[in-house]
Amino acid sequence: MYVNHPEYSVRDILTDNNNWERYKLFHNGELREEQIKEIDAMIHCNDPKKGFWYYYCKDCDEYIIRHLSCNSRACCRCGTRHLKKWVKKTVERMFDVDHSHLVFTLPSDIWLLIEDNWDCIGELFIATFRVLEETMCRSAKQEITPGMICALHTFGNDIKWNVHFHTIVSEGGATKNWKWKPVYYLPYEILRQKWIDYSLDIIKKHVEMTEKNQMTLLSIEHQYVNGFNIKRIKGKIPKKELVGYIARYIRHPPISNRRITDYNYDNVTILCKYGDTKIKYNISFTVDEFITRIIKHIPSKHFKVIRHFGLYSRKKYAPSLVKRDKQEIISKYFGIKHTIKCPKCKRILEPIGFFSPYYPEKPPPIAVFGNKISDWCYEAS
Repeated sequence: MYVNHPEYSVRDILTDNNNWERYKLFHNGELREEQIKEIDAMIHCNDPKKGFWYYYCKDCDEYIIRHLSCNSRACCRCGTRHLKKWVKKTVERMFDVDHSHLVFTLPSDIWLLIEDNWDCIGELFIATFRVLEETMCRSAKQEITPGMICALHTFGNDIKWNVHFHTIVSEGGATKNWKWKPVYYLPYEILRQKWIDYSLDIIKKHVEMTEKNQMTLLSIEHQYVNGFNIKRIKGKIPKKELVGYIARYIRHPPISNRRITDYNYDNVTILCKYGDTKIKYNISFTVDEFITRIIKHIPSKHFKVIRHFGLYSRKKYAPSLVKRDKQEIISKYFGIKHTIKCPKCKRILEPIGFFSPYYPEKPPPIAVFGNKISDWCYEAS
């Protein structure tokens, strides 16, 4: 049994009472292909009906079943596994220098203007590094290239649409001669002013300039004369802690299961808090509203929600310095997929067969496994 296991989960709410199937029926013309694909995959994650792999460990004399994971962006289970591997690799790539955590925010009036406009958000991604690099060069009084890892978050505490960018920024950069130039001070007035200038130029390119939108943008320019807010959360934080923080909701639903406090078939109640305070409150939605808020944060196909700039971009960083894990090495040199480690002896196991969900008969019990394996499984290719 799990300790303090949440009573409700996003997956349970979607599957209960056929909520997701009914939602697809009523909102058929509004859903993107990626949204349907990701949620369908998450619901059927580790479902034996999709088939499974069989393994045998000679040292432990045990058979092991491994179900097929979904690798969906909306799946908590697969997201946690992916997150751990990504954090480990990213920390290994980062330089042993001080880093800061900066958050590039946008006003709430702009959130609705760019909702579901992934081309616009993609350009705003690039603008965050442009703002940082120009400001850092000005502070260093020479041209330097900093390193930045930028993660897109499209949701706030109440899981409504709220576009902002969490970034890990090196406190300094490399000169043209590849010498390190530390920069511990950034003029935030200049950062904010550059951020509003570049972001508004990008938004005006992608948003239909109706009279209402023009008035909204004009009002924003007058209201934010000092620029959009850029918050420095902390500096000189351990690399692993920084990377884990910005990536915690990248491959995860926009709400933790532990924050779902009630579900009564018609309504869902979640726990929220006011900003950085400890004051908490509950918000209730209908099931339809809850699903809408969940799926709107699924990005378009091939959209990268984490991007590397400057010294951490693929063009700048030597890929040979990035260690590969054992799974990748084995697959590359031996052409064998789906290898796993034995949970007891940690030996690398190769699959001995795959049970197809389309086979008319049920798999045999483990007691007779191996006697008629050729009758119901396919050999791994």
